[in-house]
Amino acid sequence: MKKFLAFLLATVAAFGAGAQAPKEKTLLWKITGKDVQAPSYLYGTFHLLCPDDFSMPDTVQRAFRQTKQLYLEIDLDDPSMMAKMMKGITMKDGHTLKEYISEKEYDTCARIFKEKTGMPLGMMASYKPFMLTSMLYPSMIGCEPIAFEKEFEKMAKADSMDIKGLETIEDQLAVFDEVPYKAQAKMLVKSLHEMDKGKKQFNEMVALYKTKNVAALHDDVSGDTELGKYETLLLDKRNSNWIPVISRTVAEKPTFIAVGAGHLGGKNGVISLLRKQGYKVTPVMY
Repeated sequence: MKKFLAFLLATVAAFGAGAQAPKEKTLLWKITGKDVQAPSYLYGTFHLLCPDDFSMPDTVQRAFRQTKQLYLEIDLDDPSMMAKMMKGITMKDGHTLKEYISEKEYDTCARIFKEKTGMPLGMMASYKPFMLTSMLYPSMIGCEPIAFEKEFEKMAKADSMDIKGLETIEDQLAVFDEVPYKAQAKMLVKSLHEMDKGKKQFNEMVALYKTKNVAALHDDVSGDTELGKYETLLLDKRNSNWIPVISRTVAEKPTFIAVGAGHLGGKNGVISLLRKQGYKVTPVMY
Protein backbone atom coordinates (compact mmCIF):
# COMPACT_ATOMS: atom_id res chain seq x y z
CA MET A 1 0.00 0.00 0.00
CA LYS A 2 2.85 2.38 0.80
CA LYS A 3 4.36 2.18 -2.68
CA PHE A 4 0.97 2.86 -4.26
CA LEU A 5 0.43 5.75 -1.87
CA ALA A 6 3.88 7.15 -2.61
CA PHE A 7 3.38 7.01 -6.36
CA LEU A 8 0.02 8.69 -6.29
CA LEU A 9 1.39 11.33 -3.97
CA ALA A 10 3.99 11.62 -5.39
CA THR A 11 3.69 7.27 -9.36
CA VAL A 12 14.47 -1.26 -16.01
CA ALA A 13 17.58 -2.78 -15.65
CA ALA A 14 20.03 -1.63 -13.00
CA PHE A 15 22.31 1.21 -14.11
CA GLY A 16 25.69 1.90 -12.59
CA ALA A 17 27.13 0.91 -9.27
CA GLY A 18 25.67 1.52 -5.84
CA ALA A 19 28.29 4.22 -5.26
CA GLN A 20 26.41 6.38 -7.78
CA ALA A 21 23.37 6.54 -5.54
CA PRO A 22 23.08 9.69 -3.37
CA LYS A 23 23.67 9.49 0.37
CA GLU A 24 23.52 13.15 1.43
CA LYS A 25 20.43 14.44 3.24
CA THR A 26 19.03 17.14 1.01
CA LEU A 27 16.20 17.48 -1.49
CA LEU A 28 18.00 20.07 -3.64
CA TRP A 29 20.76 19.08 -6.11
CA LYS A 30 22.83 21.13 -8.55
CA ILE A 31 23.47 19.78 -12.05
CA THR A 32 26.69 20.86 -13.77
CA GLY A 33 29.34 19.43 -16.07
CA LYS A 34 29.12 17.85 -19.51
CA ASP A 35 27.37 20.36 -21.83
CA VAL A 36 25.78 22.45 -19.04
CA GLN A 37 26.65 26.14 -19.51
CA ALA A 38 25.01 27.35 -16.29
CA PRO A 39 23.85 25.24 -13.33
CA SER A 40 20.44 23.64 -13.31
CA TYR A 41 18.72 22.34 -10.17
CA LEU A 42 16.84 19.17 -9.27
CA TYR A 43 14.40 19.18 -6.36
CA GLY A 44 12.49 16.32 -4.73
CA THR A 45 8.89 17.13 -3.89
CA PHE A 46 6.11 15.54 -1.86
CA HIS A 47 3.06 15.83 -4.05
CA LEU A 48 0.49 16.55 -1.31
CA LEU A 49 1.23 18.11 2.07
CA CYS A 50 -0.95 19.67 4.73
CA PRO A 51 -0.26 23.42 5.18
CA ASP A 52 1.41 22.84 8.57
CA ASP A 53 3.93 20.50 6.92
CA PHE A 54 4.63 22.64 3.87
CA SER A 55 7.52 25.07 3.55
CA MET A 56 9.51 26.58 0.70
CA PRO A 57 13.07 27.04 1.99
CA ASP A 58 14.93 30.22 1.07
CA THR A 59 17.76 28.16 -0.44
CA VAL A 60 15.30 26.49 -2.80
CA GLN A 61 13.79 29.83 -3.78
CA ARG A 62 17.23 31.28 -4.52
CA ALA A 63 18.08 28.28 -6.71
CA PHE A 64 14.76 28.65 -8.51
CA ARG A 65 15.45 32.31 -9.27
CA GLN A 66 18.77 31.36 -10.90
CA THR A 67 16.99 29.31 -13.56
CA LYS A 68 15.10 30.20 -16.72
CA GLN A 69 12.51 27.44 -17.09
CA LEU A 70 10.59 24.95 -14.97
CA TYR A 71 10.21 21.24 -15.68
CA LEU A 72 7.71 19.20 -13.66
CA GLU A 73 6.75 15.55 -14.15
CA ILE A 74 3.94 16.84 -16.37
CA ASP A 75 3.15 20.28 -17.76
CA LEU A 76 0.55 21.63 -15.34
CA ASP A 77 0.21 24.75 -17.48
CA ASP A 78 -1.10 22.79 -20.47
CA PRO A 79 -4.62 24.16 -21.11
CA SER A 80 -5.72 20.83 -22.57
CA MET A 81 -4.46 18.77 -19.62
CA MET A 82 -7.86 18.25 -18.01
CA ALA A 83 -9.40 17.06 -21.27
CA LYS A 84 -6.47 14.70 -21.82
CA MET A 85 -6.76 13.40 -18.27
CA MET A 86 -10.46 12.67 -18.65
CA LYS A 87 -9.67 10.56 -21.70
CA GLY A 88 -7.11 8.54 -19.78
CA ILE A 89 -8.75 7.89 -16.43
CA THR A 90 -11.12 5.13 -17.58
CA MET A 91 -10.21 1.49 -17.95
CA LYS A 92 -9.59 0.16 -21.42
CA ASP A 93 -12.04 -2.00 -23.36
CA GLY A 94 -15.06 -1.04 -21.26
CA HIS A 95 -13.96 -2.77 -18.06
CA THR A 96 -15.58 -1.74 -14.78
CA LEU A 97 -14.74 -2.18 -11.12
CA LYS A 98 -17.48 -4.79 -10.63
CA GLU A 99 -15.45 -7.23 -12.74
CA TYR A 100 -12.63 -7.29 -10.21
CA ILE A 101 -14.39 -7.50 -6.82
CA SER A 102 -17.38 -9.42 -5.53
CA GLU A 103 -20.85 -7.91 -5.47
CA LYS A 104 -20.88 -7.84 -1.66
CA GLU A 105 -17.46 -6.19 -1.55
CA TYR A 106 -18.50 -3.68 -4.17
CA ASP A 107 -21.53 -2.62 -2.12
CA THR A 108 -19.35 -2.15 0.95
CA CYS A 109 -16.78 -0.17 -1.02
CA ALA A 110 -19.46 2.00 -2.57
CA ARG A 111 -20.80 2.88 0.88
CA ILE A 112 -17.36 3.78 2.29
CA PHE A 113 -16.38 5.66 -0.86
CA LYS A 114 -19.53 7.80 -0.64
CA GLU A 115 -18.86 8.48 3.06
CA LYS A 116 -15.28 9.56 2.41
CA THR A 117 -15.65 11.50 -0.84
CA GLY A 118 -19.32 12.47 -0.98
CA MET A 119 -19.51 10.98 -4.49
CA PRO A 120 -21.32 7.86 -5.70
CA LEU A 121 -18.93 5.12 -6.77
CA GLY A 122 -21.37 3.89 -9.40
CA MET A 123 -20.85 7.02 -11.47
CA MET A 124 -17.11 6.33 -11.63
CA ALA A 125 -17.01 2.55 -11.74
CA SER A 126 -15.23 2.61 -15.10
CA TYR A 127 -12.37 4.73 -13.71
CA LYS A 128 -9.00 3.07 -13.26
CA PRO A 129 -8.98 1.95 -9.62
CA PHE A 130 -5.80 3.94 -8.89
CA MET A 131 -7.72 7.12 -9.76
CA LEU A 132 -10.47 6.18 -7.32
CA THR A 133 -7.82 5.55 -4.66
CA SER A 134 -6.30 8.98 -5.25
CA MET A 135 -9.71 10.55 -4.61
CA LEU A 136 -9.58 9.25 -1.03
CA TYR A 137 -6.47 11.21 -0.05
CA PRO A 138 -8.06 14.51 1.02
CA SER A 139 -10.23 12.55 3.45
CA MET A 140 -7.31 10.35 4.48
CA ILE A 141 -4.89 13.15 5.30
CA GLY A 142 -7.55 15.37 6.86
CA CYS A 143 -6.71 18.74 5.34
CA GLU A 144 -6.86 20.81 2.18
CA PRO A 145 -3.46 19.81 0.77
CA ILE A 146 -0.80 21.96 -0.83
CA ALA A 147 1.24 20.68 -3.78
CA PHE A 148 4.84 21.77 -4.33
CA GLU A 149 4.22 21.53 -8.06
CA LYS A 150 1.43 24.09 -7.98
CA GLU A 151 3.58 26.44 -5.90
CA PHE A 152 6.45 26.14 -8.35
CA GLU A 153 4.00 26.75 -11.19
CA LYS A 154 2.88 30.00 -9.52
CA MET A 155 6.50 31.09 -9.04
CA ALA A 156 7.31 30.34 -12.68
CA LYS A 157 4.33 32.29 -13.96
CA ALA A 158 5.25 35.24 -11.76
CA ASP A 159 8.70 35.26 -13.39
CA SER A 160 7.34 34.59 -16.91
CA MET A 161 9.22 31.29 -17.07
CA ASP A 162 8.33 28.49 -19.46
CA ILE A 163 6.67 25.49 -17.78
CA LYS A 164 7.15 22.07 -19.34
CA GLY A 165 6.82 18.39 -18.50
CA LEU A 166 9.25 15.48 -18.46
CA GLU A 167 6.39 13.29 -19.68
CA THR A 168 2.82 13.79 -20.87
CA ILE A 169 -0.31 13.18 -18.83
CA GLU A 170 -1.08 10.41 -21.32
CA ASP A 171 2.28 8.77 -20.51
CA GLN A 172 1.62 9.01 -16.79
CA LEU A 173 -1.88 7.56 -16.95
CA ALA A 174 -0.84 4.83 -19.40
CA VAL A 175 1.39 3.33 -16.71
CA PHE A 176 -1.75 2.11 -15.02
CA ASP A 177 -2.89 0.23 -18.07
CA GLU A 178 0.20 -1.93 -17.58
CA VAL A 179 -0.50 -2.59 -13.91
CA PRO A 180 -3.35 -5.15 -13.89
CA TYR A 181 -6.69 -3.63 -13.00
CA LYS A 182 -7.28 -6.50 -10.58
CA ALA A 183 -4.17 -5.50 -8.62
CA GLN A 184 -5.33 -1.88 -8.61
CA ALA A 185 -8.80 -2.94 -7.44
CA LYS A 186 -7.26 -4.92 -4.60
CA MET A 187 -5.36 -1.82 -3.50
CA LEU A 188 -8.53 0.28 -3.67
CA VAL A 189 -10.44 -2.17 -1.47
CA LYS A 190 -7.57 -2.27 1.00
CA SER A 191 -7.34 1.52 1.09
CA LEU A 192 -11.07 1.84 1.75
CA HIS A 193 -10.97 -0.67 4.60
CA GLU A 194 -7.74 0.65 6.11
CA MET A 195 -8.15 4.40 6.02
CA ASP A 196 -6.68 4.79 9.52
CA LYS A 197 -3.65 2.70 8.55
CA GLY A 198 -3.30 4.74 5.38
CA LYS A 199 -3.30 7.98 7.37
CA LYS A 200 -0.63 6.56 9.71
CA GLN A 201 1.54 5.55 6.74
CA PHE A 202 1.05 8.95 5.16
CA ASN A 203 2.22 10.68 8.34
CA GLU A 204 5.25 8.37 8.51
CA MET A 205 6.15 9.26 4.93
CA VAL A 206 5.80 12.98 5.65
CA ALA A 207 8.08 12.63 8.69
CA LEU A 208 10.65 10.79 6.57
CA TYR A 209 10.38 13.41 3.83
CA LYS A 210 11.21 16.10 6.37
CA THR A 211 14.53 14.37 7.08
CA LYS A 212 15.49 15.14 3.42
CA ASN A 213 17.08 11.68 3.19
CA VAL A 214 16.44 10.72 -0.45
CA ALA A 215 18.16 7.35 -0.01
CA ALA A 216 15.88 6.45 2.89
CA LEU A 217 12.83 7.73 0.99
CA HIS A 218 13.70 5.47 -1.93
CA ASP A 219 14.32 2.48 0.35
CA ASP A 220 11.05 3.10 2.17
CA VAL A 221 9.04 3.01 -1.06
CA SER A 222 11.05 0.13 -2.55
CA GLY A 223 10.76 -1.88 0.66
CA ASP A 224 7.00 -2.12 0.33
CA THR A 225 6.17 -5.45 -1.30
CA GLU A 226 2.52 -4.70 -2.11
CA LEU A 227 3.30 -3.69 -5.69
CA GLY A 228 6.96 -4.69 -5.69
CA LYS A 229 6.90 -6.45 -9.04
CA TYR A 230 5.59 -3.25 -10.66
CA GLU A 231 8.40 -1.02 -9.37
CA THR A 232 10.02 -1.02 -12.81
CA LEU A 233 6.87 0.55 -14.29
CA LEU A 234 6.08 2.91 -11.44
CA LEU A 235 9.55 4.33 -10.90
CA ASP A 236 12.56 2.93 -12.76
CA LYS A 237 11.25 3.02 -16.32
CA ARG A 238 9.93 6.54 -15.91
CA ASN A 239 13.23 7.69 -14.41
CA SER A 240 15.09 6.26 -17.37
CA ASN A 241 12.70 7.92 -19.83
CA TRP A 242 13.26 11.30 -18.19
CA ILE A 243 17.05 11.34 -18.58
CA PRO A 244 17.16 12.26 -22.33
CA VAL A 245 14.63 15.03 -21.67
CA ILE A 246 16.67 16.40 -18.78
CA SER A 247 19.86 16.17 -20.85
CA ARG A 248 18.34 18.29 -23.61
CA THR A 249 16.83 20.89 -21.35
CA VAL A 250 19.86 21.53 -19.10
CA ALA A 251 21.94 22.05 -22.25
CA GLU A 252 19.44 24.66 -23.51
CA LYS A 253 19.22 26.92 -20.46
CA PRO A 254 19.37 26.80 -16.65
CA THR A 255 16.40 24.70 -15.58
CA PHE A 256 14.63 23.95 -12.30
CA ILE A 257 13.40 20.36 -12.30
CA ALA A 258 10.92 19.25 -9.62
CA VAL A 259 9.86 15.61 -9.33
CA GLY A 260 8.61 13.37 -6.53
CA ALA A 261 11.41 12.74 -4.03
CA GLY A 262 10.99 8.98 -4.41
CA HIS A 263 12.43 9.30 -7.93
CA LEU A 264 15.77 10.72 -6.75
CA GLY A 265 17.41 7.99 -4.68
CA GLY A 266 18.66 4.50 -5.44
CA LYS A 267 20.83 3.10 -8.22
CA ASN A 268 17.99 3.56 -10.71
CA GLY A 269 17.08 7.01 -9.42
CA VAL A 270 17.38 10.24 -11.38
CA ILE A 271 20.53 11.39 -9.56
CA SER A 272 22.37 8.13 -10.19
CA LEU A 273 21.29 8.00 -13.84
CA LEU A 274 22.42 11.56 -14.47
CA ARG A 275 25.79 10.81 -12.90
CA LYS A 276 26.06 7.74 -15.10
CA GLN A 277 25.56 10.03 -18.11
CA GLY A 278 28.55 12.14 -17.03
CA TYR A 279 26.82 14.98 -15.21
CA LYS A 280 28.06 16.29 -11.88
CA VAL A 281 25.10 16.20 -9.48
CA THR A 282 26.05 17.74 -6.15
CA PRO A 283 24.00 18.25 -3.00
CA VAL A 284 22.92 21.73 -1.98
CA MET A 285 22.62 21.62 1.80
CA TYR A 286 20.09 23.73 3.68
